[in-house]
Amino acid sequence: MTEKEEILKLIQCHKALDPFNYKLAVDWAINLIRQGKETDNILMLASFSEPIEKYEVSPYLTAVLNELGIEELECDDAMIAKAHFLLSEILRNNSIRDYLYSLSQLCIEYGFDSRIMDFYLLHHGWSELEEIGVNYYFDGADLNNIEQILKKEARKWIDKYINGKQIEEIQP
Repeated sequence: MTEKEEILKLIQCHKALDPFNYKLAVDWAINLIRQGKETDNILMLASFSEPIEKYEVSPYLTAVLNELGIEELECDDAMIAKAHFLLSEILRNNSIRDYLYSLSQLCIEYGFDSRIMDFYLLHHGWSELEEIGVNYYFDGADLNNIEQILKKEARKWIDKYINGKQIEEIQP
């Protein structure tokens, strides 16, 4: 999935995610205009500047999605889309700790969903390693390997929940 596709999937979930970064939607609308797609709703969506208020921009985003025949996603799809976006950013080496923190918060928001619990544990394990030098959250992780473990888990998660691949681990 390309970065543009990941962002679109996240935009489709705007109603189910709180908070949602509506700047992504404004930038998306600007790109639509650059591609020659102009409707009144696209122009309105592209016209917003920060600070962007949900109640102001949300109706225009919904209208643009409807005009383009793109469905809005709810609940479970929203969690999967947001986790995918955050993990993709981690794999691109973009603000790794910030995105890991966001994943841990997403896990809390979704009732400690088992599908993203490892990222909650990795976040707290990494913090614990820095604060007290040991990690009681994620077995085998230390300061020398935690980033590699995080990226390995991110790739496994994307393969399983986005690409539909079941990864079987070989047990010794």
